[in-house]
Amino acid sequence: MYEEISSFIDPSIELKIGFDEWDKFKKNECSPDSKLVIITSKSCRKFISGIDNEIIIIVKDEPSLDSIDYYFEKISKKISNLDDKNINFIALGGGSVIDTAKIICLMISNKIKTSEEAINRSSREKLVENYKIICIPTTAGTGAEITPFSTIWDKESGQKHSIVAEKISRSIILDAKLTLSLPKKIIISSGIDCLCQILESTWSKNLNHLSLKSASKGFKYLIKNINSILRNINNIQAREEMLVASFLGGISISIANTTLCHSISYPLTAKLNIPHGLACGFTLIEVIKFNSKLKDKFLKSTLKTTGYETSEILVEKIKEVFKNIEFNNLLKPHLNDVENNLNDILPLTLNKRSSNNPVKANLNEVEMIINKSLIRFK
Repeated sequence: MYEEISSFIDPSIELKIGFDEWDKFKKNECSPDSKLVIITSKSCRKFISGIDNEIIIIVKDEPSLDSIDYYFEKISKKISNLDDKNINFIALGGGSVIDTAKIICLMISNKIKTSEEAINRSSREKLVENYKIICIPTTAGTGAEITPFSTIWDKESGQKHSIVAEKISRSIILDAKLTLSLPKKIIISSGIDCLCQILESTWSKNLNHLSLKSASKGFKYLIKNINSILRNINNIQAREEMLVASFLGGISISIANTTLCHSISYPLTAKLNIPHGLACGFTLIEVIKFNSKLKDKFLKSTLKTTGYETSEILVEKIKEVFKNIEFNNLLKPHLNDVENNLNDILPLTLNKRSSNNPVKANLNEVEMIINKSLIRFK
């Protein structure tokens, strides 16, 4: 069913898709010679029981300067020789778990001691993953298992930093069984993150034929299944196809990157603690309208990829999705915070991601987008 996906990924990436694939991997492929660093979350710890390991790191929040330094110090004290080539990482959880594993792997691989050093070196040199990461996403949204970049949040300043790997070494397991216990609010937030990633990649200045092809497949899987999961949370096929949609979205943004929706979302998450997917979806419709200037000139690839004739039809489809998944109900508790803190967050909304947007936005235009979004969801 997913044979076509192999054409999107590097042959060095190992990909397994299917129910119980994680249990099969644990039973047959966990090498006894590996020194495993397991990075997971409290809710996912049950999935790694019985695996011999050097250390287990339980991630509580998004990667931050302090948390990455804390986890790195714990691993350094536990493993005396960080040059040991038998070190492998297991990252089982959501985007925060996988990003944490990716950052620490890059730090160890490139002899980096602190998160700030990792940010600085990533901006001026090529970093590589010298140790394998076995990525098992338990949410369908971030695509972190396949992207070369990882996020570190600086909540004090309200900024998001990216650390980029020039070369990655990963095994990826998409097992819908591990997503069955997800609460609806996480399914919705991660699903909207995936929707934003896919759509933004189709109008990004950096798009190419491969990112558009991946986005097209991902969009079809997402639109088909996001409502099905919420109607029947035990629908394994829908959950699996959402994982595939997220994976394909990850491929798309690995090439094209995200744009204005994500750029605006970063201070909303960093300063106001709005879940990332909700923060991205908050401005999605108004960003599409902003980009629809000159008779949809800047959205031609988006419309071709999604199969809609005009941006107006695309917007109506997104409104329908938002209504069906009750997106508004999750977003409403955060709207007063956005309105009351607009002057503080506005200067932080234009960053590297916004420069990928096909229509350049200034702060006045971003303020207009945010205010229109506030009116839309109130």
